[in-house]
Amino acid sequence: MTAWQPSVNVYAHGDCLEVCVDLAGVQREDIHIEVSAHRLVIRGQRQPPESVLHHGPCRRILDMEILEGSFERVIDVPLPIQAERVAAKQDNGWLWITLPVLQREVKT
Repeated sequence: MTAWQPSVNVYAHGDCLEVCVDLAGVQREDIHIEVSAHRLVIRGQRQPPESVLHHGPCRRILDMEILEGSFERVIDVPLPIQAERVAAKQDNGWLWITLPVLQREVKT
């Protein structure tokens, strides 16, 4: 069962779509991307953050808003994608996925 959905921004460029996914705290090996002609699926797992202060064990949590556990986000893509040319990179907690658009030849 999926616990949460990460937030995304989708940008359209002339020859590609670019998807930015908010995945702070998610390790690269815990992210799985699937692409088909008209769909992008991002799945993974985020571990709970741990306090970095060394003052002994935490006695209680006063507020907890950062979602953890399994996640999945499905994005239906309006243009046909070249799945074999998809690229992804992580940068400061953002996952950037470049989806090259399939260029169709115009018949005259």
